Formats: sequence, C-alpha cells, structure tokens
Amino acid sequence: MSLKFLFGFLLIVSFVSSSAQYKVDSMCGAKVILDKSGKLLSRYNPENPGAGYVKAVQLAVDFWKNCPNSKTNNLPLYITHCSMYRDGKGGFVGSTWPHNPIVVNAQMVQSMAIDWRNFSGDESMIGITRKALDHQLKYGTTPSNWEWASVPYASSEAGDIIYDGASKFDTAQTAENIGRGDGSFVLEVDKIGEMGIAYLKFYQITNEKKYLEAAIQCADALAKHVRKGVHGKSGIEWKKLVLTSPWPFRVKAETGQITEEYTSHVVENLRLLEELYRIKERINLSGEKAEKYLNTSKLVWYWLYSSESPIKTSIWKGYFEDIRIDEINLNRVNNSPMEFARFLLKNPANDPNISTTVPGLIWWVKNTFAEPGMNAINEQTGCYMPMGSHTSRYASICAMWYEYSGDEWFKEEAFRNFNHATYMAEPDGVVQTGHNWGDEIWFSDGYVDFIRHFMEGLAAVPEWVPAGNHLLKSSSVIQKITYETGKISFTTFDDNSEVVLRLVSKPKSVTVSGKTFKEMVNPEAEGYVWKALDKGGVLNLNYSGGNEVVVLN
Repeated sequence: MSLKFLFGFLLIVSFVSSSAQYKVDSMCGAKVILDKSGKLLSRYNPENPGAGYVKAVQLAVDFWKNCPNSKTNNLPLYITHCSMYRDGKGGFVGSTWPHNPIVVNAQMVQSMAIDWRNFSGDESMIGITRKALDHQLKYGTTPSNWEWASVPYASSEAGDIIYDGASKFDTAQTAENIGRGDGSFVLEVDKIGEMGIAYLKFYQITNEKKYLEAAIQCADALAKHVRKGVHGKSGIEWKKLVLTSPWPFRVKAETGQITEEYTSHVVENLRLLEELYRIKERINLSGEKAEKYLNTSKLVWYWLYSSESPIKTSIWKGYFEDIRIDEINLNRVNNSPMEFARFLLKNPANDPNISTTVPGLIWWVKNTFAEPGMNAINEQTGCYMPMGSHTSRYASICAMWYEYSGDEWFKEEAFRNFNHATYMAEPDGVVQTGHNWGDEIWFSDGYVDFIRHFMEGLAAVPEWVPAGNHLLKSSSVIQKITYETGKISFTTFDDNSEVVLRLVSKPKSVTVSGKTFKEMVNPEAEGYVWKALDKGGVLNLNYSGGNEVVVLN
C-alpha cells in the first residue's frame, strides 16, 4: 500500500467515523467532513484548507462573471435584485424583495476589483465593477439641490433600474412588512460612507475623476450633517446619551427628516473621511474641506471611545436595510463591531488598548452570535440565522488578530469558521446564504461579502495559500498587475506601500521604479523579508520612493 493511498484511506476513515460530532451531517448538498477529533474541515481540498478557500472563492467569482441577466431589463440580476432563485429550468430569476444596491456595489470594489484581481490578475474585474458603480452614479444618486445632496441610495425596489429607496414598505399592510425598511427616498447614512470609500478606491485604481468627485460629494454631506454634540466641562458631550450617534441611521433625502436615530456603524464614514484627508495634496483638496473632514473624524473618534459608544455599551445596531425601524435599539448586529475591529487592525495606532479592544469585540460576537454546535455566526438578533458571509467575516477578523498577536487560538477559530463557510459554495458556483436559509440566494451574503473575507483571511495567514505567485495584500491600492512566468509586475497608487506576496520561490530580484531592494531581517526596514515554507514562501516588501514594482523569481 503506497503512502499516498494510506493517507487517503486514513483520512476517509477519520472523516466517516467522526461525522456525528457536528450539528448537521450535510450542508448545501455536501456531506460534512470532519477530522479524527471531530472538528470541521473544508468542503473542498480538506487536506489543504487554503486550497479549499481559494476554490470556494473561484466558484463564486466565475458565477459572478457569468451571472444571468434579468429578463425584464437585460442587466445582470445583481444590478437590480438583492437575490435570486433557481427557476426550475436550469436558470435563475430575481426575487421580489427590495434590493440593497450599495452593499453589493460597494463591496464589489473590495472583493472583485481589489482582492481577487490582485490575487489572480483577472482584469475583467475592473469592467464588471465599473458597470455597477456607473449604474449607482447614474440611477442611484440624490438631486444636487436636496438637503442630502448628491449621495447614494442604499435601497431600491426589486427589478427597478432606478435606485431611490424601497417603496414596498411605504404602504406595507402585512404583519411581516409593517415598520420595515427604508421607504421611498430614504437614505441610510452609514451607506454613504460605504459607497463613498468604494468610489474613492476605484478612483485610486483607475484615475477616473468622476469617482473621486462622487466620493467627495459623499464626504461633504457627512461633514455637513455630523451631529456636533455640546461642549461641557469634560469636553464634548452628547445630547441623548446612547440614543444619539454622530449621524442618524435613516433620513429622508429631500428634507433631512430623521426616520431612525441610531447607528453604531460609523466606520465606513470614518474610512472615507480619513482617506480623503490622507491624500489631500495628491487630489488638490481645498484646505477648508480637508479641515472639515479632519474635524469630523476627530468628533467620531471621540464618540467611539466615550462612555456612550458601542464599545462601552455593546449597542452594535443599525446596518441592514430591510430590518424593522428600531427606535429603542433592541436589535444587535455582528458586522458593525467586526468591521470596526478590521479598521483598527489596519490602523492600530488609533487605539493604544487594541490588545483588549479587538479580542473583546471578537468575544462579544462569538458569545452573541455563534450558532451552538457549529462553527458558524448568525447575522443579527433580528434575523438570528447562521450565514456564510457573517461566518467568513468573523473568521477573517480572527485570522487578522492571529497575524497581529500570534495567539494560536484565533488561528484555529478562523480555520474552523472558514471551513464552515466553504460549504455554502456549491460546485456550479451558487453560493448559498446559509446552510438552512432556503432557496433564496443573496448576492451580498453569497458573493461580494463572502469573497472579501476569505481573501483577507488568506492574506493574514499566507501559509494557507497554495504554492503559487499571488499578491495577497497591499497597503496602497494596486492600479495595474501582471503575472508572467517567474515575474510579477504591479503599480501602486502611492509611492510607498507594504506588500505581502506568496511566491513559488525566493525572489531573484525586487525593484521599485528601477531601484533594487535588498533582503532585510527587520520587517519594518525598507526592503523585503523572505519566509520560506515547505513549497515556496512569503515575501513581505516595504518600500518608498516609487510605485512600479517588479518581482522576479
């Protein structure tokens, strides 16, 4: 008996003998695979988990590239529908539930145009993403003379080309729909920043000014409408304690009337304001605008660490577009604390107590949303069901915290939760929302919010990535990237960056705009650090003084 056969036989025996130890025996058409200790393994390539993660993402991307068009408007279903169903004839049809275009369009930038394109070199991601953003700009932006001027809508009616809120909820009569959702011409303020930072990142890829202008319009509206608080003896104070956040959650675009007060999800607005301020000279931002953005950011940071913030109160609430109006803040969500943790991990200097803040957020989410008997995370208390996107989000933050802290517990937690999420990706590219969700396939949960978390996890734990040449992450947006045999060439938006690559072999040379960079021992010094793995290794490159990088191996 060959060693290869013996390993495969033992693997199968261990999987079968332990299958009763997980909450379910199968998920999304696949038998659950467990290791000999009864712990969950990936649906694909269980003996090589990273390969299973890449497989799940590749299936999702390939489906997205060939997504069926709507029969009513001939646009890809994800442009005008939040979800789809199999039609029983081998095709798909869009659902009748209101659409969530910003969540899909904005996250497409990170998942497709940045993460997957960087990893694979697939330039088709740019055209696919541009089509979605241009649709949002043309058909989903408020008039310039309204109170909330020239900003994007987060909701639209199913199948409608125009995005202007969800009219379905205006006259809702059923018990299920009364008091739900945005309504016509209603904005979600947190989504303004989410779409704005996506516009800005796409500008940094393409240098197309219309996306920069759209991002600035979003930032202007946020700076104009931020709630200032009052100045008391102890500094800035808030008028209504926990019921007041820097921005309301929902507002009527034309008049500014608030329809729902509180949201904890301010991180996307913060990302937009701070990135515009960072590149202010590059984009010739006026001094007045730069100062407004800076002051707004400072106010938000103050609120985030005040006694009334969700960090202290755990009132993480206010993100989903179709949830009931929640005036007393009963609902809780997992994505808001996890995305704030992600922002801190990428900007750790903002929190001197990050070693307690981030693990605290992770544990709160685990204790609040973990599904008993599974490595899975529920979406929100208002929809308490485990989903692939939220499970992979939690896994990605655990992976990033492991990268930052070295704590092996978080690596294992990431590993098992990512493994669960792989089961949502079916062999034909359909990514199910959750293992028990039903037959509705959401584009946000199944694709754009699913892909990006796997890519973040692989970047944080590069030894999971199968041997090959791949750019895993860059602190500066990648404008162009080309993969050739033994060569990776890429251009960054900034003239400095920290880059991580998975390579098949140690590089023969690394140059930035013609300057050769040498191997270093200190990862914080300019140059590169090489970490050998069983096959190939990982290159950490830190450089300045140019933006055209060539790695030969």
